Amino acid sequence: GRNESKLKPLAESLGYDYVVLSLENNHDNLVKVLKHFEIVLHIAGPYTFTGEPMLDAVVEAGTHYVDLTGENHVIQQQLDRHEEFKAANIMVMPSVGYDVVPTDCLNVYVADQVDNPTNLTVVINGNYTAAEGAGASRGTMKSGLEVMGRPLLMRQKGEMVEVSALKVIHRVEGGQEQTLVQIPWADMMTSYVSTGVPTIEVFQLQQGELPGWLPRMAQSDFGRRILGWLIDKFAPEGPPPGAQETRQTRIVSTATNDAGESASAAMITPEPYLLTFHSTLIVAKRVIDGHWESGFQTVGKVYGPDLALEVPGVSRMDL
Repeated sequence: GRNESKLKPLAESLGYDYVVLSLENNHDNLVKVLKHFEIVLHIAGPYTFTGEPMLDAVVEAGTHYVDLTGENHVIQQQLDRHEEFKAANIMVMPSVGYDVVPTDCLNVYVADQVDNPTNLTVVINGNYTAAEGAGASRGTMKSGLEVMGRPLLMRQKGEMVEVSALKVIHRVEGGQEQTLVQIPWADMMTSYVSTGVPTIEVFQLQQGELPGWLPRMAQSDFGRRILGWLIDKFAPEGPPPGAQETRQTRIVSTATNDAGESASAAMITPEPYLLTFHSTLIVAKRVIDGHWESGFQTVGKVYGPDLALEVPGVSRMDL
């Protein structure tokens, strides 16, 4: 880790050794340490700033790499280095947490049930079972801030296309009015690789109103610095333990084709950070056990639609 004041007491409480490593201008030391390990789980975001130094090091060290990024531009940068990773005989697999293990696995599941699927639509209800204090952590907010400061890209007909505004859908579900807001979820990158479906849209069930000034503020360097300071000052490091035990999310994925055929399924998951704890370890164990493919890879492509079901508390049902 990078911060000894946080790393040392955690390591001592668990009875583990620890190594303090900076990612900045520290390539040779990173390589030296990584050569002792089969795999690195890179959880130090935002990956806009931390991804490249670690990737450069794992290529030289010959160490497999997984991370938790949800930043589409970072995933594209990894995909662009596919041949380099293959030549190094390592697997680079992004997004092995809540973003995107459940959605990617569910997308593969429904896409496999439709001939030549052309569209994937994902709807995420982050508070299917709400819990007090549950919400995004400081690190997640900072990564989201980086995404908000970039051009808005969506997966359309096989390409990442810049759009001027997010789609907003108003609907009635179960007798209740709902608002769905399109979000730049990483499945637009990962599930395109996993399924080959050319158009992918991800929506979030809106909880309250998003301030109109927030996206505009995030577009400027000065605005992002202010928002970053506010996140550091007031955002929690993570959800309280009680929230992890009770909160659930619900994901619905639908695959359709040009003939009008479709398949839909829903997945119930535990609290996102709790799911991430389990899913990262499940993937890491698969790699250590020798189940990996060289190059840039995705969870759904390598491990299939049922991997998410190995996480305690995850269930799937056809609709």
